Parts: sequence; C-alpha cells; structure tokens
Amino acid sequence: MMTLFAVCFFVGLVLTVLVTFFGGDFFEVHGDTGGAHGHGGPSFFNLSSLLASLTVFGGMGYMLSEVGMASSLLILLIAAGAGLFVGWLFFLFYAKVIYKHDDSMKESDFALNGQLGKLIVPINGKGIGEMVIVMQGTKRSISARSELGESIAKGARVVILHMDKGVATVSQFSD
Repeated sequence: MMTLFAVCFFVGLVLTVLVTFFGGDFFEVHGDTGGAHGHGGPSFFNLSSLLASLTVFGGMGYMLSEVGMASSLLILLIAAGAGLFVGWLFFLFYAKVIYKHDDSMKESDFALNGQLGKLIVPINGKGIGEMVIVMQGTKRSISARSELGESIAKGARVVILHMDKGVATVSQFSD
C-alpha cells in the first residue's frame, strides 16, 4: 500500500511541475451538450484539479501509513477524502479566479450563421458576390452567394444562413 501512495504522490508532483512550466490546457473533460461545442464553464476534471487530488491522495496516504495507522481501509478513505477535497479547492480556485478572467477565443466567436452584413459586390443570379461583416469590432469581407439563386444588389443588407467552403450562403434581410 505504501508503494501505491508513494507512486501517486511522486507522479502527481512531477506532472504538476511539468504542467506548471510547460502548460497543460490540452487535457480537460467536457460534457457534450448536443449543440455547439462552446465552453459553458470549467470542468471539475481539469488537469490542475486531477493532479492536486492525485498528489494529496498519495502524500496523505503515505504520511498516515508512516505514522502507524493500522487500518488500511481507513487510510485509503482518509487519503481519498483529502485528495477529493483539495481537488475541489483547486477547482474552485480555477473556476472563480483563473477561468473567470480567461478571455481566450471560443469556437462560437467564429460562428457566422445569423451574422448580418452588407454586400459590397452584388450577387448576380447563381454567381458569387462579396459582403462585409463586423466581428468583434473588425470588418471582414467574405464571398457570398444567394440562397435561392436570385440577384441581390450592391449595398443590400443580407444575413448569413450557413457557410460552405469559405462561401456564405445568404438571404436578403428586411427590417
């Protein structure tokens, strides 16, 4: 049992040091909501929380074994409880302090469906025109084609229905 606790402690400690110096945003478990794959918030199963739990579980179990606690089951339960508690504290810190101020881009920041824009090059029949949209304060121009194959004049306001290979399928927008 001492070997299990020692291995958990040292593996957790080494991985914590590696994640601290090299980053560890690559591992986070998210539930699928069935819709868009945006982040609704941090998961308890983030790498920092898991490593904190593993390290404390191993350290607490090793310490309790060393002080001569006789019951292996009691040691295991106390170590698991301590690991979960510290993992929960790390999650709270992550959710309330770090994630709250995380302004990194999300997939939804790039979703163009429903975006309003203005044609700067007219769409002639089944041809392709060009439209300009404003996303996050920046003007972007993209190719556009009419949903029903009708012509749409330059300057008309259009709404993006969907994107296909970099070309927006649009419909004329009326107030």
